[in-house]
Amino acid sequence: MVGWNVLFLSLGAALIFIDWKSWIQPRAPFTEARLPTRFAPGVGVLNEPGAEVRWTNHVDFWVAQRANRWGFLDREPLTPEQAAQTCHIAFIGDSFVEAREVSIADKFHVRLEELAARALPRLNITTSAYGRRATGQINQLPFYDEYARKLRPKLVVLVFVSNDFEDNHKLGAALFKGWDPDKSPYVVAEKTAAGALALRPPDPAWRMLPSSPGSLESPVLRWLRRKTGRVPGVQLTLDHQYRRVIELLAQDPRYQSVIEAYLSGGSKSAEVGSPLFEEAVEFTAFALDEFQRRVAADGASLWLLLTSNIGDHLRGVVEDLVEARGIPVVSHRDYLIRQGRKPREGRFPSDRHWTPTGHQWVAEALLERLRQRPEVCGA
Repeated sequence: MVGWNVLFLSLGAALIFIDWKSWIQPRAPFTEARLPTRFAPGVGVLNEPGAEVRWTNHVDFWVAQRANRWGFLDREPLTPEQAAQTCHIAFIGDSFVEAREVSIADKFHVRLEELAARALPRLNITTSAYGRRATGQINQLPFYDEYARKLRPKLVVLVFVSNDFEDNHKLGAALFKGWDPDKSPYVVAEKTAAGALALRPPDPAWRMLPSSPGSLESPVLRWLRRKTGRVPGVQLTLDHQYRRVIELLAQDPRYQSVIEAYLSGGSKSAEVGSPLFEEAVEFTAFALDEFQRRVAADGASLWLLLTSNIGDHLRGVVEDLVEARGIPVVSHRDYLIRQGRKPREGRFPSDRHWTPTGHQWVAEALLERLRQRPEVCGA
């Protein structure tokens, strides 16, 4: 009986390997991601300037692109003199702005520039993008201070996604990204003894927490997940790692009460109303205030692009924050509804990020708002 089981397992493994060789490998220009990085003092971890970045989920996309001299996945920056002759728009955000999943030519800010050249030529719009995966608005403040500001943009657009709340909170980033909250690779906000919020610079000796959550899946396991819908053993391992991170954080007296309240909710997500979420909202509000202060001091306008991946429970929180500050919102979801489009049709089947079509739709939503508000360009 044991011999038959071994035979069947061997045959099954052979079939999987044959299917992998027949269907996946011929499509793949490369088999492994390549993510060369550097630590920029005062800013954090960015792509290595000039280096080739390769990114794939082994199912939907295999994209190779080169980082510009500032370490972002965008075209080479304009000179300040060139930007001054245009209505320059700077987009700042996380992985949806970095957009490793599509070529630079397909990214929404490049598409917007092309659309505006035809539809709104008198505005003379140019764009640049400052995106880095797994960052929130607090982490992104130096993207404006050190890079975007050099081009004196007339408009700065923050691209807000659902996980920005947790990324704006160093404890949320520890729980969901595995970063040591005391040695973060990006700027974080902390409460002072007086209860005020203050920024702490990124730590060049940043580190992950021991046993932090992460992807353990090989290309074959990702393919198997696509075929079967699940890989139970991998998920159990990730759940174990997640629990280990919580245990480590709960041992620190500074975080103990928040972690205990978080666990009492019985959920892995920072639920609305929980202490962790309420602090994350406070930190997000602080980040918006900091951006608004900086951008206004430079004589520019600030908008927020609210992406369609935000559920109604978070959407209302974001809208309250920006309304209280008078920050105009471009609603990606509302635009799609008006056009009769479904958000999932603009995302990769096995990845939540936008396809080239999805980027095109975002560009169209931004163009629509620019038609309504040309005064941001001084027109």
